[in-house]
Amino acid sequence: MPHVNQNRLNKLIQEHRLLDTEIKRLYNTTNSESTLKKLKQQKLKLKDAITKLQGDSNGKEDQSDWR
Repeated sequence: MPHVNQNRLNKLIQEHRLLDTEIKRLYNTTNSESTLKKLKQQKLKLKDAITKLQGDSNGKEDQSDWR
């Protein structure tokens, strides 16, 4: 994988993990369904971007456990 794509992939994975942590925290501290929904949608978009980058790098989806 080219260096630029690997850096982007690492950044997306880090953002995905941070969102996951924030969503879990908010489940316990907020009643704002709209906030949780927005964060979940953002997390899903990151997951899609990660999967696409991984697929571009090796011609198929990477099954590594980055989640």
